Amino acid sequence: MINKKSLATNTFLIKKGEILDRSFLEEFLHSYDFEKTDFVYEAGQFAIRGGIIDVFSFAHELPYRIELFGEEVDSIRSFDPGSQLSVETIEKLI
Repeated sequence: MINKKSLATNTFLIKKGEILDRSFLEEFLHSYDFEKTDFVYEAGQFAIRGGIIDVFSFAHELPYRIELFGEEVDSIRSFDPGSQLSVETIEKLI
């Protein structure tokens, strides 16, 4: 059983319109043994291509694509890893 303090410490919130430090996010994902790949196709992977960051979390059925405009989160959407087509747009990702 995980306690509230541990959950808060091990959670990263990304919200549309906020600044996202790519380096910090990459370090955070590496610290949880996520594998950096060219394209995500299974849980535990992430990819960074310019202003696009794809993350396939163990906590979600589909991966998420975070698009940046500079350092600001411009959009967050889930997508199908096979077709690369968007499924749902969301405002925040935990």
